[in-house]
Amino acid sequence: MSRIRFRIVPPIDRSGERVFISGSIEALGSWNPPRALPLDWLPPFHIGEIEVPTGSHFEYKITRGSWEREAVDAHGDVPSNLSHEVWLEASLQHTIADWKDRFSGRLTRDFISSRLLGQERELLIWLPPAYSREVEHRFPLVVLHDGDAIFDPVLSSPSGVDLAADEWVSLLSRRSLMPESIVVGVRHPEGFSPEDVTLRDSELSPELGGEGYARFIAHELVAHMDQHYRTIATPSARLLGGVGLGALNAFHTALRQPGVFGRVACISTSFEDVSQSIPESCAALRLLEETPSLDENLRIYFDYGDQEIDECYEGYHSLLSALLRGKGWIEGKQFVVRRIAGAGHNPLSWRARLGDALMQFS
Repeated sequence: MSRIRFRIVPPIDRSGERVFISGSIEALGSWNPPRALPLDWLPPFHIGEIEVPTGSHFEYKITRGSWEREAVDAHGDVPSNLSHEVWLEASLQHTIADWKDRFSGRLTRDFISSRLLGQERELLIWLPPAYSREVEHRFPLVVLHDGDAIFDPVLSSPSGVDLAADEWVSLLSRRSLMPESIVVGVRHPEGFSPEDVTLRDSELSPELGGEGYARFIAHELVAHMDQHYRTIATPSARLLGGVGLGALNAFHTALRQPGVFGRVACISTSFEDVSQSIPESCAALRLLEETPSLDENLRIYFDYGDQEIDECYEGYHSLLSALLRGKGWIEGKQFVVRRIAGAGHNPLSWRARLGDALMQFS
């Protein structure tokens, strides 16, 4: 016999509701949802385990207790059965994009030919539910770096955990904490990998190709979205955000391309950049220091945790706060810097923190 453990990351909305594994073997109810394996909620996972014969095979699906409430993919479609060949003990982890009975909005693809990048890029664009209903209405625009990591857990390799940007915008707009918004992410050619140095790192790093990428975002991407989608084409209705190097590029874009975005969200900002510079020699903070004045209408959110590499970020944020105050900015009004206990530099932590970043200054 082999022990198989399940770890399920639920959607953001009502994450503590009961979750079940229904499958082809007796231990999973033989496809009968009332007899499915109930999981225990131990945030951020629903967990459970079974013992099955070594060498066997089983298929399974994730539900909230019935087929009308089964998990769907990021496009709202019911996926094929999951399956597992049992040879050793294993842990099977999945992130649920949404539930069949709650899916809303529409995730679509688009392409932009960039003169600044010298190539075509694929965009992932989430349109809120009202976009198809209210055909004269225009919407704020949220631009997030690392397009593979923000909507679809299937694309979010290697973690399999997306930032749930569509889920957060849906939930916060229903609670009147932010307006319904269009969300766009740009896909890097090789995807998103926080562990490896890739073209993504070169593009987002201000020390490497970040300057050109900032111009691409501020001019070509924004112009494309304003031309082809019903956006509110004003800085006050645009938010730019990212995590890690994506957050650093968002901050750099705000400084170097003023008057395009009115709000910026920087989560676990990698101020050390690829050179691993200390706070006193950090290029982004030096750029801030040398910037004569800041856009008085700009609002920026920063956060960092006290776990993993984030625990090294306090010095950068202390200097950041001092420099912003020296420019005449008021903390809590023009900027926020939050140190979050228990938070780390990883997709699960960023996913949990994205909501606060999006609704700040809304």
